[in-house]
Amino acid sequence: MGWIVFLEIIGSYPIYLKNSGLSYLIEGTLIEQNYWWYTISWASVATIFYSWFLNQKYDSNTLKTIIKFCIYGYVLTMLMTAIIDYKLFFEIRPTYITVLNVTIIILSTVFYLYNLLNSEKLLNAFKSLYFYVAIILLVWWLITTPLNFFEVYNSDSDWDFVAIKWTIKLIANIFMYLGFAFALIFCKPESE
Repeated sequence: MGWIVFLEIIGSYPIYLKNSGLSYLIEGTLIEQNYWWYTISWASVATIFYSWFLNQKYDSNTLKTIIKFCIYGYVLTMLMTAIIDYKLFFEIRPTYITVLNVTIIILSTVFYLYNLLNSEKLLNAFKSLYFYVAIILLVWWLITTPLNFFEVYNSDSDWDFVAIKWTIKLIANIFMYLGFAFALIFCKPESE
């Protein structure tokens, strides 16, 4: 939770500068919008963290290796985008980055569930924090990802889209964080 507060405080720099009358400092620069910050800190770190988190429960080294290569490929893609087409990186979150995020999360979740189905742990799945994290993440990413494809409509000229996007993300985030909270409260620690 502290990580999210930190991200939001730093990511709100355009608002802070606007409210203090200093927005001219970033006008016309690459950092005028905060897409770059959220692409790096939220989408990328969350993707890497959650895939690593679920990767801890795989019994198969093959599945672990596949996820590791996916993460390496993702980081390489991020670096190449930042080097080759840096303006795109600063203006909007590229769609292919979003697709890679979702692909890695879905792959990690499917591998976790596949691993669960092929083990005796299936009987105790409903007591496992990892199970709930996997399901919640899968649902959250499937709900919020399509919104990124329509990011071009997120402007002052289309307030209906802005309201719908905001409402969907609010409901999805409430679902995710309440789900995590209930899972942390009701799931017992796993012993190896």
